[in-house]
Amino acid sequence: MRRGKIVIPVLAITCVLAGCGDGRTPEVSSISIGKDGKISHQIVGQFEQNYYEKDGLASLAEERVAQYCSDNGADKVILGEVEEEDGKILLHFDYASGVDYSAFNSRELFVGTLDEAQAQGYNLGYVAFTSAKGAPMEISDIEDPEKKQIVIIGMKPEEELVVNTFGKVLYVNQSADSDLKVSFAGKSSASLAYPASSSGEPESVLSYIIFE
Repeated sequence: MRRGKIVIPVLAITCVLAGCGDGRTPEVSSISIGKDGKISHQIVGQFEQNYYEKDGLASLAEERVAQYCSDNGADKVILGEVEEEDGKILLHFDYASGVDYSAFNSRELFVGTLDEAQAQGYNLGYVAFTSAKGAPMEISDIEDPEKKQIVIIGMKPEEELVVNTFGKVLYVNQSADSDLKVSFAGKSSASLAYPASSSGEPESVLSYIIFE
């Protein structure tokens, strides 16, 4: 197996992000936010068997998980099934918290109330939000901000991702200064897509999803 060709967010695999539950092989990776604070992550990637195979990739994932748990505590990250379907590789991870997801994947992730997000230094007043009907919304006009939850997640160029929440998605951000595309993908899901940067720089941008 040629390890240099493996590229995944946590180990090394180029992701084609997606999530669906109709029994077919997902097209895109997904993360699911649990009400208890736990995070489930399904990575969907395409690969060429000349570069590596499922068992070798599973071994790399197991090694990375074991090392992380050794450093941070048992069961902070759990590797589930590693599957191969229709030329795609599916890896399933469960995280004890958003902090563990963020650390393990080197990806910014915040989950909490609007008040908590702003207390953490996120300036939501500069974010342009829109409702499912396309109506613009400013953070200052949202009622009961202490009761509304928000997911803030970093997106890298050439990524797509489905984010599933434990409540109804109310608003998503639209970015005026990047090509990030955010759309509603059902009552409790949002679809994120960030094409390659026109400048060629691998800049990360934040996406915001408000739900209740």
